[in-house]
Parts: sequence; C-alpha cells; structure tokens
Amino acid sequence: MSGSTTGPALRVLREQSGLTAREVAARAGVSESYLSRVENGKVTAEPAWIGNVASAIAAAIVEAVSPVREAAVA
Repeated sequence: MSGSTTGPALRVLREQSGLTAREVAARAGVSESYLSRVENGKVTAEPAWIGNVASAIAAAIVEAVSPVREAAVA
C-alpha cells in the first residue's frame, strides 16, 4: 500500500474492530496524535510502525473473540 492509502486503511480496520484511536495507540505504544495524522493521510509512517499498529489491532480482535471460541469448545 502507498502512504496515501495505508493510513485510511488502518483507520477502517480500527473502526471495524470497534477500537478507538486511543486504545490502539496505547496497545501499540505509539502516539495517539501521530496515529491520527497517519490515519488522515497527513504523514506517511515507516513500515515497522504500521506493523506495530496493525498487530495491536489484530491482537485486540483475537482477544475479543477468544472467550467465544473457548466457550464453544467447553
């Protein structure tokens, strides 16, 4: 993805997961204001930074569905 589409794609993923920018920033160990600028396409983030944010979103999604999966197994 180019810099102009990566941020908005992260925002869509974050919003679809039901997370706030504050929650994702805290989980990823990044600045909420920088996350906002990336999501709005104002700055282009380094790939490693994007990976950290994407991983934080993915981890939150896994945590959200884990109790459902455990209950189905029990």
